[in-house]
Amino acid sequence: MVCCLLVFGVQAFSQREIDESSSSFKDRMYLGGGFGLNGGSDIYGNRYFYVGLFPIIGYMVTNKISVGTSITYQYTSYPDFDRTISQYGFSPFARYNLGQVFLYGEYMILNGPSFISTQRKMYNRLLLGVGVRQPMGKRSSINAMGLYDFIYNRSDYAFASPWVFRVFFSF
Repeated sequence: MVCCLLVFGVQAFSQREIDESSSSFKDRMYLGGGFGLNGGSDIYGNRYFYVGLFPIIGYMVTNKISVGTSITYQYTSYPDFDRTISQYGFSPFARYNLGQVFLYGEYMILNGPSFISTQRKMYNRLLLGVGVRQPMGKRSSINAMGLYDFIYNRSDYAFASPWVFRVFFSF
């Protein structure tokens, strides 16, 4: 039986309208970040606790297209095995807005040990998915998205599931 990994992330970054014909580089840039917290059992039945930090920098190419990168730090603890894992990396991303719905893709490059090895190595994830945005004022909104890792390798023992779910705020 496969359990889906539920990650609650709280990310804050600008999603504003820009004047595409005259906006400066500085007006198109945005900063933000996120926080993830999770716990439960992974697909192998092992109990775990997870914390992640994800600061971002982005650039609004147009009102519909944004690109940028996220820096990642993830800490996972497995209390039944007295095992902790610290992973870090970066994730270039792209987002395409379709009104309140958006398409999202990120390529995560992560360095760290796996569940079964203390040796550090590089892991890759190709996360693609869709999200929905609910405005909560002139510039702020609550967003939710579901992503799937299209290059997930269960035998790596590096990620509990190919699914990633995020809920975040933007302003």
